Amino acid sequence: MAKNQMMPFPMPKGGGAAKKVLGLVFLAALVVLLLKSPVEAAQWVKAAWATAMTAIEQVSIFLHGVIG
Repeated sequence: MAKNQMMPFPMPKGGGAAKKVLGLVFLAALVVLLLKSPVEAAQWVKAAWATAMTAIEQVSIFLHGVIG
């Protein structure tokens, strides 16, 4: 695609300072959680993984029912 051609849809711009600060705060909170209670953090990750796998399985069952 030539440089002077318009994109068919607007591309998102890079994040501002607020987005970067929010990301750093989230990362800091995650590190604190892991350091203060690693067992609970591992349990949360395990539960989130199980939930994600269940959701994927349910979508697969639905699609098999729809497609045949």
